[in-house]
Amino acid sequence: MNPWFPMLGVAIGVIIAGAALMYHIESPHPDAQIKTALDAFWWTFATTTTVGYGDVVPVTDLGRTVAMIYMFFGIAIAGVFISIIGTRYYKKRLEPKEEEEIRYERKILDRIDDLEKSIKEIRDSLKKNTMVI
Repeated sequence: MNPWFPMLGVAIGVIIAGAALMYHIESPHPDAQIKTALDAFWWTFATTTTVGYGDVVPVTDLGRTVAMIYMFFGIAIAGVFISIIGTRYYKKRLEPKEEEEIRYERKILDRIDDLEKSIKEIRDSLKKNTMVI
């Protein structure tokens, strides 16, 4: 299964939930900068993607607490996306090389086994020839 789709779904869910939560918390406050659902979505998206413009900020204590949590969400989501990219890169670039190296190691070991057998045959032949004389 492609790991992008579940992660993208989680990221979108976190952003939508955060926007709804921040709209509910901040919009009733008279000095709120987050007055509409679009303001809440903008703030949540900017905070979660770690852009954080600072043009819209929460003014309530609860809103600021939620903001701190969403800052960590943003870092975690970015970390997971970077991990997915790194894993994909590793699988596409490095694993085939490892498989190729393993194939070469097997060939080398097979060749060593052949050489050891040849050496044993030569030793046996030399023993037989020296006994005859």
